[in-house]
Amino acid sequence: MANSSPIAVGHGDHRHEVEHALGVVFCINATYLVVELVAGIMTGSLALLSDAGHMLSDVGALAIAWAASRLSRRRATARRTYGYGRAEILAALINGLILWLLVGAIFLEAIKRLFHPPEVLSGPMLAVGAAGLILNLVSVSVLFRHRQHNLNLRGAFLHVIGDSLGSIGVVAASLLILKFDWHWADPLASFFIGGLILFSSWGLIRDSVHILLEGTPAHLNPAQIRAHLEAIDGVRACHDLHIWLIGSGEPILTAHLDAQPAADRSRLLREATQMLADRHQIEHVTIQVEKETLPEPHHE
Repeated sequence: MANSSPIAVGHGDHRHEVEHALGVVFCINATYLVVELVAGIMTGSLALLSDAGHMLSDVGALAIAWAASRLSRRRATARRTYGYGRAEILAALINGLILWLLVGAIFLEAIKRLFHPPEVLSGPMLAVGAAGLILNLVSVSVLFRHRQHNLNLRGAFLHVIGDSLGSIGVVAASLLILKFDWHWADPLASFFIGGLILFSSWGLIRDSVHILLEGTPAHLNPAQIRAHLEAIDGVRACHDLHIWLIGSGEPILTAHLDAQPAADRSRLLREATQMLADRHQIEHVTIQVEKETLPEPHHE
């Protein structure tokens, strides 16, 4: 068998960057949550209080994402030989499901407001909504560059995007109420925001479930990899090929290679491992070479 280290250069530094980004965004959102809650109580704005509830769920989601990122760095044990990398995937799935529950609550509240629009102080509502939008854009900029490399962080990023859309909805609705007295603008904006959140969170839930079911990473083609392995001189066939992810990082591959009787198994292992690293960027590899034996001569 051939194995190579799954540890990439700079991987630890990237995790620390991710945790720092989550910590910064958590502090920003927690601070604004308090401000929005106080403003909602003082102005009697149900919109601000509802958005504060939205913010509360997001602060909780960011705390889950941060805790999962910390947990995923724990070393492997005899009982958990792959470590805790899947903690981030579970956190991403939980955050995606929280987003769906949140959208359900937004839709229910929006329906109530559509038929019975509440009276709000649109001026303070506009001021707090604008401040929230600025803070949310700062949070988006902090998480933006990490969002594609870590599924857990992508879940947190979608929550912040949802917050930004919520702030835009609050600002737009308050302007329409302030200028035209259109109180139905608030629930209408909520439907639009909820639809966008559902659309964006579907991919997060789908990818989380795919990894938990040990599906092949989307950027890798198993048929192509099998063909490249079978193209190595001395390999008759490749079977039991499996490719999966533990977390959001490096893929893992295992395979059996049927070798020709005269083939050098050590050479096959070296060439297969090198090919997978060079052509497919797969470095965590376990390959078993099964040499075919010639049949015993038959004597009459």
